[in-house]
Amino acid sequence: MKLWEHPRLMGALCAAAVLACAAMPAAFLAVTDAAYIGRVVPVADPYTAPTPAADDYYILRQLAARRQDSAMLPRAEEPTAPGTPKMYIGASASLQSMSYADAATADAAEQALQRLVDCGVLPGVWAAQQDTAAEEDSYTDYDGRWYDLSAAFCATDSLGFVTVRRYTLQGDMLLTRSSVTMDSRTGAVVEVWLSLPAGDAEALPLPDETALRAFAAQAGLESLGDWAVPADSAYRCALCSENGRALITASTHPYTYGSYTGAAGDRWYYSLSLQKM
Repeated sequence: MKLWEHPRLMGALCAAAVLACAAMPAAFLAVTDAAYIGRVVPVADPYTAPTPAADDYYILRQLAARRQDSAMLPRAEEPTAPGTPKMYIGASASLQSMSYADAATADAAEQALQRLVDCGVLPGVWAAQQDTAAEEDSYTDYDGRWYDLSAAFCATDSLGFVTVRRYTLQGDMLLTRSSVTMDSRTGAVVEVWLSLPAGDAEALPLPDETALRAFAAQAGLESLGDWAVPADSAYRCALCSENGRALITASTHPYTYGSYTGAAGDRWYYSLSLQKM
């Protein structure tokens, strides 16, 4: 039989040949897969997820630099850009050397405190019961300089940590009623210090582990994954991370202050801080 005399048969044979060639790769792969299914091949070095470390987090690098530079230790492996201070310059802690905070900075501090309340870091009663100075309250120091205590004051260190404080007068004594330290780049809060008259604060709740974990989360450090209560700590409430070499501490306690006239008063403080170990 001559194929060209039967064009339909020849077309069918050609189509069958084309389909067979097209199916060959799939058939080869199917046979290969079947050969490997069920085989267990040990891997010499199985993949493990990388463990987060302090250097993975901007805020911890900044805190490490602050601690290292404040001790005047050399900064290795990090070139100093032109105009960058070679030594850490801290933010001043006194009213006399701070400046009035602009509206944006003051608002940022208030919003930071509210975020801490919203995420469970700070008991709402501490923020709600802050003893706000009256508009007419003012302070005049020994050098005759006048300060409006209804305003917020701020200072910034050489690494960009901004401290915003508000003051109050109790009798003739100037006292800090709130202090918030934030990283200017990320907005993460690293230190909070609040105070209230003793009568307003004696029944307020103490900070706990839940508050500290929330504080780590607001700083973007929850993914370190190993926050735990330290075995030996001088703090009643603390969490540490070995991965980040970081420590969070919280405390609240009464204290007695003495006024210029010799009278004494009592207040309570609430302190919360993130630091490098």
